[in-house]
Amino acid sequence: MNIKTDGIITLAYILLNEPADPNLKCPLEISDIVNFVEAEAGEDVMYFASSAQDRGDTEIVSADANGELTYAKIPLKTTTTLSFSGLQSGLETVLLNEIVNSKDVSALASKKAGIIRSMNQIEMKNILALCLAVASQEVNKTTGMDLLDTIVLLKQKISKFSSDYILLVADDVANAIDTYDIDNKSSYNYRLGIQESIKALGINKIVRIVGEDGSGNPILADGKAILVGRNSEIAQNGKPLTLARRKFTKEVAEYSGAEDGASRLVSIASVPLVHGHELGYAVYGYESVVQVLTQYRCVSFCDDIIA
Repeated sequence: MNIKTDGIITLAYILLNEPADPNLKCPLEISDIVNFVEAEAGEDVMYFASSAQDRGDTEIVSADANGELTYAKIPLKTTTTLSFSGLQSGLETVLLNEIVNSKDVSALASKKAGIIRSMNQIEMKNILALCLAVASQEVNKTTGMDLLDTIVLLKQKISKFSSDYILLVADDVANAIDTYDIDNKSSYNYRLGIQESIKALGINKIVRIVGEDGSGNPILADGKAILVGRNSEIAQNGKPLTLARRKFTKEVAEYSGAEDGASRLVSIASVPLVHGHELGYAVYGYESVVQVLTQYRCVSFCDDIIA
């Protein structure tokens, strides 16, 4: 069978760019704390520093695709344009056999899922880095304080500006919460267990952050806890973080075999490569993204809450 290179790449584009789950466009772990926006092609994403903040200016922190943070002061009643940056996944290899044998697309589906997962992890790591970016929002655990005492301080740090809290924790912190009542049963003086006490503080959800980035580092390092208030008068739509992706033009989406209005594409190198003894193509995911913390006063964190 003689298949032209252009035809192979076109087929791979079509198979890899099947629509993702439309109900899960934002990484699940951070979906409750970010304003997720899909901007039209060529459209800017604006931020307006509202006078409701009752400050002379407001500080925002943005992360580019590589996780580099940029701080900026925005005068009140001023609109600023948030900058998009290109975010790319790591390279994967799709073998010629996986493309041509399109009746069994499980291998391609696995590659696509891995690419999407890696892009989600990059977005998640950058959003969490923004939450940890403002030193004044750190709560320190001192001698005599336990896990619950520190969670109370996290809430008090941001209670003036927000309510309806989400607690994001590293895996070891989640384990410590799970075993807290048992570990402290001999000296426990509270009327409620820790889960009930956390809920009584207005913390309506605990999110365990697991997984590693492309370098093998945990997305949220051991011991860390982040509290985010969602119902805020000074934050856009009540949430202090924004994650925006820009849709591709209709022409680019069609050329790539993606759905109309797609904000993520899987790109394929036009030159084949040899993978072992088999011919294949390098593929990677790409998107244009804004990641910004617009209201740091609605976020608090502790670097080592179980020390």
